[in-house]
Amino acid sequence: MHFSTKDLVNITGGRLLSGPVEAWFSGAVIDSRKAQPGDLFVPLQGEKENGHQYILAALEQGAAGSLLEYGEITGFSGLEFPPGKVILAVENALQALQRLARAHRQKFNLPVVAVTGSNGKTTTKDFIAAVLAVSFPVLKTEGNLNNHIGLPLMLLRIKGEHQGVVLEMGMSGYGEIALLTSLCSPNLGVITNIGEAHLEMLGSRANIARAKGELLEEMAPGSTAFLNADDPFLRPMGARFPGQVCTFGFAEEADFRALHCGFEASGYYFTARTLSREDAESYWIPLPGRHNVYNALAALAVGIHLQLTPREIRAGLAAAEVSAMRMERSFAGSGFWIVNDAYNASPTSVQYALDYLVEWAGAQRKIAVLGDMLELGEASETAHRAVGRYAAEIGVDVVFTLGERAKLVAEGALQAGISPEHVFACTDCEEILHRLERFVEKGVTILIKGSRGMKMERIAATLQARYPFIAEKEPGNS
Repeated sequence: MHFSTKDLVNITGGRLLSGPVEAWFSGAVIDSRKAQPGDLFVPLQGEKENGHQYILAALEQGAAGSLLEYGEITGFSGLEFPPGKVILAVENALQALQRLARAHRQKFNLPVVAVTGSNGKTTTKDFIAAVLAVSFPVLKTEGNLNNHIGLPLMLLRIKGEHQGVVLEMGMSGYGEIALLTSLCSPNLGVITNIGEAHLEMLGSRANIARAKGELLEEMAPGSTAFLNADDPFLRPMGARFPGQVCTFGFAEEADFRALHCGFEASGYYFTARTLSREDAESYWIPLPGRHNVYNALAALAVGIHLQLTPREIRAGLAAAEVSAMRMERSFAGSGFWIVNDAYNASPTSVQYALDYLVEWAGAQRKIAVLGDMLELGEASETAHRAVGRYAAEIGVDVVFTLGERAKLVAEGALQAGISPEHVFACTDCEEILHRLERFVEKGVTILIKGSRGMKMERIAATLQARYPFIAEKEPGNS
């Protein structure tokens, strides 16, 4: 970001209340504690706090200036702002931030990849960024900066040194993806899949597809869409897209098709064939699970589109650093495994995780610790029961649940045949940990998964604190 006071006025339509016209800004912050010299403080109004009460703190911390909404000006009457600091009055601070982000993005002519989908978008973003970073400097979404506030902050971090940007887009309802797309003007758009997340808000997977599809509707002519060929909601979406469409998946008609996959060296390998190559190439990713092959295929497709070689893509995938609590494995010296996949949960992602648990553990005992899946609306009861049945059908040995909704997972597991001695509907983490103790033994693999609001990682952290953990080993070597 590199804007003058005059630029801020022109872009936001604001009015300069105080401070020098010739001042320059090099960054934007919404947390006064993180303000640094050259930053513009953006005081946002949240449910619990009003950022305007921290304007003076941000300026004292070093910010070069701050936005100030017209409706809040009276609260500062009689106060003197520090000399040399810019105060710019605007109608709405968030909208001003978004306008600045859009204007900054337009300064750059480079590949901008937008990634959305119900499951796997963060991992896909990480894989794509790792692949592109083999060849040139890349900016990628950090943490949870994937919404109407976070994405503008990421856009303002684009620098002249960057030759590619990979942005994650989250949503909970209609219009959100459209807004994000209008801000970042992506020329490459990836949709990983259409699942059940946000059913409570949108009511059906068809409606979720419509909301995710706003990405394609808002992308400029000449853009390229990368879509999961195995997802029935994405195939018709691709047929309507006026730009180029590249598909990925296991389906025979996929442009980028995985042929074989499986465990290898604490990660996952797969072979893939592209339309431009007869021979299949082999790849390895540092994450387990067949579902992560889809995420890697999306990165492969983007890489090939941007003219990277299979060798470069292979190196990028192998070196990828993925975000926390996604299939994190740890091995206890006493001989059991924990798989911490507690970042979030939907029916599809839980089934993916259960598949991995059974595949990874093989003939050894498999334990699933599952929390509530939130935001499912009227589908919640059916979905939770189905997960319990699925766990039983694929061979999970023991099921623990946490939360009122997850009790239905336990009921589904019992109905599908898991012994009552091996199903536990618990009221809190302490009960789970207490009951789990008698199952913690050599050869056991414990999967921990639930929606973000359930904070299931507490269980993993307690187990890791209670037992000595050592470096990863392959199953069967414990």
